[in-house]
Amino acid sequence: MDFIIGKVYEVACAELRWDDGRIYVIPVIDHYHADPQFGFPDEHYHIDGRFEMEPRMHHQLRVADGRTSAVIVKECGLYELIRIFKRPVKCTGTSTGLQLPESGENAALYQHWYESYVGKICKGRRCPHFGVEMLETEGKLVCPMHHLVADRHSLRVLPL
Repeated sequence: MDFIIGKVYEVACAELRWDDGRIYVIPVIDHYHADPQFGFPDEHYHIDGRFEMEPRMHHQLRVADGRTSAVIVKECGLYELIRIFKRPVKCTGTSTGLQLPESGENAALYQHWYESYVGKICKGRRCPHFGVEMLETEGKLVCPMHHLVADRHSLRVLPL
């Protein structure tokens, strides 16, 4: 689905009770999973940076241009995940996804994982990894979770 900035959509959200007792609602991509293949074995939800959130959480979760390396886990010392539910939220951007590691072991693991998908087909414009709907960004298809990029015509995942 192509979202339009300024419009309101019903999207999945995580309700979190932060360690100071405050409750915040964070838009998420409703696909609970783990990523041991690139160094993150804890099950989690990805933050959906296309949607409005409390400015304090925007800063705390390091969301920049819709992307972040932060995820929502069930067990965390900073907050308690109360529930996942749907609610109306305003679209504030058109891109989201994982802020990729730039160096180190996790970057190498990510690159190796990514390369294993190069050339695979995004059937129905869905990511070949978990089947989530790809976003069209700058003439390419982009996975909103792990940033696999595909050609929008051939639907094949492109090299990094």
